[in-house]
Amino acid sequence: MVIAIDGTSSSGKSTVSRALGSHLKCKVIGTGSIYRAVASKMLYLNVDIKNLEHLKQVLDTTNIKTEFKDGKTKIYVDGVLQESKVLNSHEVSVFVPKVAILPIVRAFVKSIQYNEANNSDVIIVEGRDIGSVVFPNAEIKLYIDADLKTRASRRLEDYKRQGKNYTLEQVMQELDERDNQDRNRAISPLIMTSDAIIIDTSNQDVITIIKKIDAIIKEKLSNK
Repeated sequence: MVIAIDGTSSSGKSTVSRALGSHLKCKVIGTGSIYRAVASKMLYLNVDIKNLEHLKQVLDTTNIKTEFKDGKTKIYVDGVLQESKVLNSHEVSVFVPKVAILPIVRAFVKSIQYNEANNSDVIIVEGRDIGSVVFPNAEIKLYIDADLKTRASRRLEDYKRQGKNYTLEQVMQELDERDNQDRNRAISPLIMTSDAIIIDTSNQDVITIIKKIDAIIKEKLSNK
């Protein structure tokens, strides 16, 4: 069974996915982390992403593995564990939309998602086009969202932990631009499918949200 979780940036998709994965005792794939890992490697190698031939060469020699244990998702690139502070840095956050929009990169990430799903009885896949493009026939589809100020406050706290100094207004602008990019891109735009269930995380704690999702899953399965 595939549980597809989509939603806006910093809406709590990853937090909800990890908590749900721990509750259901199943694997979790954070698609955003995979794209961030790819973007981070491109930045590190100073790859010109407009040079598709070079980009393909790099992707062909890139090995990404995911691991979900004790409520945490770990990403390994070429056997090296990626630090969350690097993957969630401002530099990667700004660069990742430019990488994620490329068909060659999306195909690379999709192959990882399919491989993981084919080897799992139950899996949670979280991203922005999971229910619409990657797994359109997923048994459970959730759309996670929160208001812009709440999302910006969460991202701002992440930056503060990294020692980065930004204002709430700057982060709100960053997320607003990211939303526009995600929703208006030509390839796999962020959309809420008609069969997705909206979960607003603005004023709800994780425990309440997981109880709500657990009830949704049980109801869906009982109606099969």
